[in-house]
Amino acid sequence: MGDLTRNFSHAEIACKCNRCKGAAKISPELMAWLQAMRDDIGPIRITSGVRCRQHPESRTRPTSSHVPNDLGDGEGRVGHAVDIWAPGSGRRFRLLHAALAAGFVRVGIGKGFLHLDNDYKKTQGVAWDYYPK
Repeated sequence: MGDLTRNFSHAEIACKCNRCKGAAKISPELMAWLQAMRDDIGPIRITSGVRCRQHPESRTRPTSSHVPNDLGDGEGRVGHAVDIWAPGSGRRFRLLHAALAAGFVRVGIGKGFLHLDNDYKKTQGVAWDYYPK
């Protein structure tokens, strides 16, 4: 079914800027954690995966974990983040619980999505929101 893991394909995590032809290098560890979540709670829809440096959001947020970087862990220059669709408080709670159980310790909570990453260059054990202040 998938080509990155049993249930996830390159197309799901590929950059969607229409400039880079779908750069799709992502952390294998992150994908293993997503697969563990999928095994636990069923289908997960990725709304944003890797973003090349040409992607409009990469230009405004060049240090985003979605933008491939090298953490010195042998993975090379890969993306270390995805956003997943999380509609409704009940589904969001189940996804959050599964994410923590799978190993994620960096979680952003937005309206209708969760940001999950394994960017070890950034502070660990954190959760934040994207809601306007």
